[in-house]
Amino acid sequence: MPELSDRRRLPQRAAVVSIVVVALGLAVAEAFSAESVPTGVGLALCAALPVFVLALTTVRPAAVAGVAAVSVAFTAYCWLARDWPDNTFGVVELAGLAWLLVHGVVQFPRLRAAGASAALAVAIVLLPLRVGEVESEYLGLMAALLLLGVAFLVLLGLYLRLHDRRRADGFELAKQAQRLAYARDLHDFVAHHVTGIVAQTKAVRYTTAAGITPDPADLDAMLAGIELAGSRALASMRSMVTTLRDDEPAPHLPYRTLGEVVDAAVGGFSPTGPAVTTALDTELATRPLPGPVLDAAHHVVQESLTNVLRHAEDAAGVEVRARPGDEGLLELTVTDDGTPAPQGTGGHGLVGLEERVGAAGGSLVAGPAERGWRVTALLPVKGSSAP
Repeated sequence: MPELSDRRRLPQRAAVVSIVVVALGLAVAEAFSAESVPTGVGLALCAALPVFVLALTTVRPAAVAGVAAVSVAFTAYCWLARDWPDNTFGVVELAGLAWLLVHGVVQFPRLRAAGASAALAVAIVLLPLRVGEVESEYLGLMAALLLLGVAFLVLLGLYLRLHDRRRADGFELAKQAQRLAYARDLHDFVAHHVTGIVAQTKAVRYTTAAGITPDPADLDAMLAGIELAGSRALASMRSMVTTLRDDEPAPHLPYRTLGEVVDAAVGGFSPTGPAVTTALDTELATRPLPGPVLDAAHHVVQESLTNVLRHAEDAAGVEVRARPGDEGLLELTVTDDGTPAPQGTGGHGLVGLEERVGAAGGSLVAGPAERGWRVTALLPVKGSSAP
């Protein structure tokens, strides 16, 4: 893996080396155009410093301030000593300072970016002072044009800084959404099967603790249920691990109608739990629905039945009902007749359900009923409004 990473960086490194070589070559050419050795050395040094700083792995504000200070010092020498370059004030240096200015605005913290930008702006605007043969009015015009260029570079750096910030925020939001999706899948699938294992294990312990010799057929059925729930939990875990390794979204459930979804969720319910009855509108039960809606409906029924096992141990029955709601919505309710209890308190089940139903374009309400607990989901029939 490190070798592969190095190979991918080779073109970038080659481009950097090429730019450095070309810039240094132009700097040497400018240096030879000077009439005196000090001026030639100064031109070459002032052109090379920005190039070397930009080639560093990490560009620091102190290094940028040092480059600006050297540039201003050389400009002051040319003006005071009347030792001006012959044909140029340092085109390569100007390009390097401009690049440093944009880089500093984009990468540095705000206060350090402001300080580095001010130092570089002074160095850039003072560059015309190295050209002593130009009349004063042209000198001011050149400085004004350079000042406008500095303003443009600052605006460009601010735009790139904002673009990077938005991209980073978008990446963090995507990671957060991915983590929430994985958390929901782990809770909805694995916790559901584990809850079934726990409920059936309690039934076996209750039977044996009461001193009653369980019927071999009943005991075998309960152990088979535990085995089936464990196998389903392992299969769900393998599916989740595969999704994480391949970095692909979890596949939707292979159902096309609400009736298939409800039958699958009820069929996977613990045999030791309360009896489950269904009352589905015939047209809704057989009508093909969008994948996100069916996925949300499946998790509503599954999580509600899991919460019955966890929080309503005295429940004798559960009803799953689906009927047309207002404004073309599907109203799906799961109601148990146990003692009302704040299901999901301190957990993440209802929170995950609200997120799933909301992503499908619907809404979720959960609370005590006349007797027991009721979960009601309103889902769109025609499709999902989720982005």
